[in-house]
Parts: sequence; structure tokens; C-alpha cells
Amino acid sequence: MKQGVFPEQLKASIAIPLPKCHPPKEINSDLRPISLTNQVAKIMEGFTLKRLSVDLLPMLDQFQFAVKGKSTTQALVYLMHTILGHLETGGCSIRLFFADFAKGFDLVDHSVLLSELNCFGVNPVLQNWVSAFLYKRSQCVRIGSSNSEYRYLNGGIPQGTKLGPLLFAVLVNSLINSWHYRVKFVDDLTSLEIIPRNSPSLTPFLVNEVNQYASTRHMRLNPKKCKEMRICFLKYRSPIGGQLLIGGHQVDLVKHFKLLGVYMSDDLSWNKHVGYITKKGFKRLYILRQLKIAGISDKDLVLIYISLIRSVLEYAAPVWANLPQYLSDDIESVQRRALKIIFPDFDYFQALESSKLPQLSNHRDRICESFMAQQRKSSSVLSKIINTNYEPTITHSYSLRSQSRRVNNVQTISVHPKEACKRVIIDIWRRVGEHGMFEMALIAMNSKGEVGMASTVNESSNHFGPNRLPGFAYSVWNSEQKGLPQILCEPPLVWNDVQHNK
Repeated sequence: MKQGVFPEQLKASIAIPLPKCHPPKEINSDLRPISLTNQVAKIMEGFTLKRLSVDLLPMLDQFQFAVKGKSTTQALVYLMHTILGHLETGGCSIRLFFADFAKGFDLVDHSVLLSELNCFGVNPVLQNWVSAFLYKRSQCVRIGSSNSEYRYLNGGIPQGTKLGPLLFAVLVNSLINSWHYRVKFVDDLTSLEIIPRNSPSLTPFLVNEVNQYASTRHMRLNPKKCKEMRICFLKYRSPIGGQLLIGGHQVDLVKHFKLLGVYMSDDLSWNKHVGYITKKGFKRLYILRQLKIAGISDKDLVLIYISLIRSVLEYAAPVWANLPQYLSDDIESVQRRALKIIFPDFDYFQALESSKLPQLSNHRDRICESFMAQQRKSSSVLSKIINTNYEPTITHSYSLRSQSRRVNNVQTISVHPKEACKRVIIDIWRRVGEHGMFEMALIAMNSKGEVGMASTVNESSNHFGPNRLPGFAYSVWNSEQKGLPQILCEPPLVWNDVQHNK
């Protein structure tokens, strides 16, 4: 390493094309080459990665989330927080641009990358080693059991290596650094613009800047995969001018976009994403059925379910965990079906007890609490947001929350009195907040249908803030200590078990 030498025998790699979609339609756009490299080479990469990280991580863009200590969940949470925070202030709309680099890793110019490393002040010994690691790499392609001939590469970073993500992050580090709202994850770039009412959009100029940046580094954007999304809840909408063009090709305007594995929608609902993960989860139940027939033990089947199915249902849960009840039930149905396969003679709650699994809604709450606790201790962008008392500056006279309450298809949920108390507190506080204008009626009934307490609260009753709500909800619990009450709620009501200490 001190001599800046990387043995040529360790540079040989085997590229396996993995489909990005099923079935792949085009070779150039629907296949991702993953390189299988020598194990000794990976160990040497690990040593270099540790030393490079010391020099590079403090100077990388703080909105680059593809580095140690950060994750896709952090990137998505930051993006959603920024969107919701500005929409809450009112009088604005959001314009998102999702950039896609065509063959991002394969078109990396080695001389440009080494120049960037030099600008970062990386030790010359490490620069020489990285140069030796990149130059004169040989590669063959494997499809099935057949290998092509080895050929030398004149550029690019092999995907699947330890150094690849960090080196690419260095290459795009200065990209749109002057743009305040941005999210980077290796070669995925998302820009966000807050457009005040009746104001022009600057995103077309940003797209041109990104395109020019890529061209100067011998990279290129893929106009077919770059997308635009607009989020607007203004009653009187003004047109957002300026089409987004890349090389004369217009960027498509979409209602849904899959970003870092999570579907975003322009109405900020999670119906599309929940449909995607539940469909994927149901498909994987086939594995459980076959293993159950093969005689695999119940304990092992539960572990397989957690690894292959529940992981899909809970990916990036802190981003979308606050779901309407009907969407939460859709996700829960996957676990119900899985446990029915594993324990065919048990009902759902008996299967939960036997498998020692929590309900998915409760487990998502724990994931969110754990995520928040980790971010408070970290030095990421989210820690600054979490440790700051966020109070949006309300600039509009209208309420962003619905003033109407649907009464059709009323849902009845039976819970324990103590749980009912906690849920009522949390739900009122989540719906109303300190600035809300509301009118809400709470009704508690025991199992015989007798009304224990009924009360109506509105904006003139001074029931704002945490000091009033706990006492108000406690009367619901206290009136029904001897029976199991039923809380009447409308279908979209979400019970969110979050600790507010209010």
C-alpha cells in the first residue's frame, strides 16, 4: 500500500448482469452489472476504505446519505420532513426532480475522480493506491455457466466493491451544493424546490446545471428515467411554468415515484407503497408453504418469515409508519396469512403468542422509537431537526386539516380501558395540535352498549395543549374501569402509540 501498488491478478472481476425489472426489456437500461471480485482484493479495499473515510467523511456533502452512519431511511425521513414542514406553513407548493445517471458507475472518468481526491487533500500514498486499483482492470461477463473473454476497461468503478460508493460520492460531491434542499444517495439525486404562491420556478435552471455538471465529467443523465413530481394543496393554484428538458427531451411528470425503495405520491398518501409491499409480501408466502410441506420446524419458519417477509413490510418504516387503519390492516393481513401457514390450528392471537411476535403496528412503533433514539445521539442532519423544537410559522388563515368528519361506515374497536385512555390522548394531540381548530365528540361505551361519557370539545372550549387533554381523556378511562369500552371512530382514524409525555 505504501508503494501504491495493486497486483494485476487481483483486478480481474466477473460481471453478472442482474435485472432491474422483471422481465428486462432493454440490455442497456434494464440490467445492472454486479462485479464479483477477488476476496483478497476485498480485504485490501477494507484497509484502504478505513483510511480514506477518515479524510473524506468530514468533508463530504452533509446531504450525501450513502456513507457510514447514514441510511436510506434517514434520507427519506429528511426529505418528507422538509416537504411536510413547508406545506404546513401554507402558501406554497413543492417541485421535486429525481435525477438518474445513465450507467453512472460505468462512465466514471478515472482522471476526474483522482483530481477530486487531490482537491480533498487525500494522502498522496492513498491516491496512488486508488489509481492502481482503478487502472487496467480486466473483466468478463458471466451468464448462467458461460463466461466471456476477459477485456481491459478504460474507465468506470466496479459495482459491488467496498470503495465504489465512497469514490462515486466524491465524484458528485460538489453537485448542486448551492441548492439548499437536496438528497444524495450514491448515484441517486433528488432536488426539492419550495415555490411560493404566484412565484416562478427555478428547477429548470437546476436541471440544466445538473446536466452540464454531468457532461463536464463525461457522465450523462438518462432523460427517460429522470422524473418530476409536483405537490400542491393550495385551493387556488397558480400554474408552475417552465418545462424540464434534458437534451431536448421533456422530463415526465409523475404522480408516483419509487425513491430508494419507497413509493412517494403527489398526494402524500401511502396507498401505492402499502400496495407494493403487501403484494411483494404475499408473493413470498409461497416460500413458507413449500418449507412447511417439507417439514421445516415452526421455529425455523418464524425466523424465515422475519428475514424474508417481515423485513419487506417494515423497510424504512419511520418514513410511512403513521398509516390510516385500513392500510395498517392491509399490512397486518400478510402476517396473519403467514402465521396461519405456520400454525394452521391457531387463531391469530394464539399464533402471535406461540411465535412471540408482536403485531406489525406495534412493532413499527418500536422501530420508530428506536430510530428516533439513534438519531438524537448521532451527528447527522436529522439530529439537528429532532433536537430542535420545531414550530412551523403559520402564514395562512385556513386549516390544513379536514374540518369534516365522515360518519358512514363507522368502525368499532374493542380495547382495554387503559389502552383506550392512551389512544384517545395520542389521537387528539396528533389531529389537533396546539394550533388546530376543531370540534370533536368522544363517546365511551361498555360491552353492554351503555354510554359512560360523552362530551364535545371545540375551539372555543380552551382545550388546547397538553395540560387539558390528559385530564379530559382520563375521564373516559375512569368512567369505564369495570368494563371493556368500545371507542367509536371513523375508518381513517390512526392509533399511533408514540410517547408524547403529554
